[in-house]
Amino acid sequence: MPSNKHQGTVTGRLICHPDGYGFVIAEEPKLDEDVFIPPKKLGDAVDGDTVRVRLIPSHRRRKKGTGSLEGEVFEVLARGRETLVGKIFHDRQEVYVAPLDSRYHYSVRLLDEEARRIKKGMIVTVAITTHPGRHQAPSGKLKEILGDPDDPEVQYKIVCRQHEIPMEFPASVLREARSASEPDEKEIKDRVDLRALPTVTIDGETARDFDDAVSIKKSEDEHFQLWVHIADVSHYVGIGSALDREAFKRGTSVYFPDRAIPMLPEELSNQLCSLNPGVDRLSISVEMEIDGQGQVQRSQFCRSVIHSHQRMTYRDVHRILIDRDEPLRREYRDLLIPLEWMLELSRILTAKRIKRGAIDFDLPEAEIEYDVHGEVHDVVRAERNEAHRLIEEFMLLANETVAQYLENHQIPLIYRIHEEPDAVKLEEFQETAGRFGYSLKPNSKGNYPSGSFQALMERLANKPEARFLSLLMLRSFKQARYSELKRGHFGLASPCYTHFTSPIRRYPDLVIHRLLKMTLERTASRGQEEAFHAELQEIAGQSSLRERQAVEAEREIMRWLMAQFMADRLGDEYQAFVIGVRRNGFFVELLEHFVEGFVPVETLTDDFYVFNPRGHCLIGENGGRTYRIGDRLKVQVGKVSPHRHLIEFSPVMKARPAKRQKKRQKKRKRKR
Repeated sequence: MPSNKHQGTVTGRLICHPDGYGFVIAEEPKLDEDVFIPPKKLGDAVDGDTVRVRLIPSHRRRKKGTGSLEGEVFEVLARGRETLVGKIFHDRQEVYVAPLDSRYHYSVRLLDEEARRIKKGMIVTVAITTHPGRHQAPSGKLKEILGDPDDPEVQYKIVCRQHEIPMEFPASVLREARSASEPDEKEIKDRVDLRALPTVTIDGETARDFDDAVSIKKSEDEHFQLWVHIADVSHYVGIGSALDREAFKRGTSVYFPDRAIPMLPEELSNQLCSLNPGVDRLSISVEMEIDGQGQVQRSQFCRSVIHSHQRMTYRDVHRILIDRDEPLRREYRDLLIPLEWMLELSRILTAKRIKRGAIDFDLPEAEIEYDVHGEVHDVVRAERNEAHRLIEEFMLLANETVAQYLENHQIPLIYRIHEEPDAVKLEEFQETAGRFGYSLKPNSKGNYPSGSFQALMERLANKPEARFLSLLMLRSFKQARYSELKRGHFGLASPCYTHFTSPIRRYPDLVIHRLLKMTLERTASRGQEEAFHAELQEIAGQSSLRERQAVEAEREIMRWLMAQFMADRLGDEYQAFVIGVRRNGFFVELLEHFVEGFVPVETLTDDFYVFNPRGHCLIGENGGRTYRIGDRLKVQVGKVSPHRHLIEFSPVMKARPAKRQKKRQKKRKRKR
């Protein structure tokens, strides 16, 4: 039990679940696990609030050797949200807003007289003026009318407002961005000139902001000389400037399938900072000498000027290196040898990472395909090939190398950390995996190192239950985040890791660039450095929060687009396979489209189905038919609600006569 001035209490941020309960992420004191809050113990607190919690005896099932913290909220220290997005509804003479975020469990009464003229069902944002209390319901004032929920553009506004993602830049920020200019000769002379070095960018087909470029050579002793060039965003974004304050506020760029909301204005993100082909660009370059085992023998850093000679795509690089596409190989003949070296080195680096215990999660992701009119044409499995891995390996290595350099020079920095899995969640995963015949192998100390998870991933390869168990494993892990404290990266099996390679789209990377420059040049005074370092905790916390909000927003838009795509296909039939089973039904993934949905148990009309937790399947009581992970079946699109991101299917089956009906049929035959 923690001991502080409030004995037996913790303070932290409350995260609510749509089902009514919540969890508090403990901040004071820091705890290894979150505190569970039952629905009746939430008091007046709502999702996002900073609360003080009194720890109480847990009524949840305890695991062997673990605790299970439970608490009740007895004080709200700070409200987490001041605005709310919701749908207008009228009740007698009053106007209310029903929140679209199901984690907020109250409707808000509008105080504005003009609100009565707003049409029912319209989407609005509300400024909360009175928060829920013991004897009062929340109330608020109309802030903005977003529009009709059936307008596709409104959905983007909803998601961005809910996750506090600014869609426009302030005028002061745009002025600063537009005042930036191309590098002049003086700026270029002060840098290491790497323009003659053959350099390429390798990105996705639709990428417009190029953070990184690479160059490579190979020596006679089989050592590789790899340069990773990263856009020098810090040259254009000064500490404390309007651009800097806005970038800190946003934390990250947000990428939707058909658009992006950048961290920096396009004048910088897509133009001046972007390592576009055929133009000189300012960068920070990391040069690494790497031996045949993937070990970095030597590294150095410099402020550089580069000239990208070619903008390449993952698809073309894969076709050149793996498919051996002759027309493409002729087109890029001057780059064939460097590309072959890159492939060789990336495979060496991958093998080294896996050997040290890194977990190679390669879960499929959805990609939206659009037609010429901008309408959703299909939802497909995103292509991920060896060219993606090639660039990922180089960026991982650069990030590690920079982190190690700064640490060796005793420079405080923002680490990218990934802590060990939660003990309770890990035991739950072990139980479920055991039902499928799998288990994690502990080390000699009884712990589960990251390598044991990678070994299980290799055993799961190409198995029907692979996706289900991989996702379950991922959920047992803690979220990767930013921290001023060094705690290692469990998933990468790296003791010292940071983010350096994407300063156009991630604020922590921009900060690391500034720290690296300060270390290389010693241009800042000791007082300036100490003031900057003092802000690292706040920067890490803000960046982690903005990253989570961006990820949630991106997932919401993807689920909405999937549901919108399926809404035009009601009644259509598809082949599918089961990817997860619950007590109330099972999840399926379509074979024709990369879309998943839920089959409620009540749609299984041929029998009464019971969930078998040991076998993780549904079993019919009379006919014995089972639905388990990996099973194939034909389903029909039954119910779709894009606003709720809901896709439901029902199985297409030949009606099986029940046992009683069979007996009656036999009796009739005998009578005949």
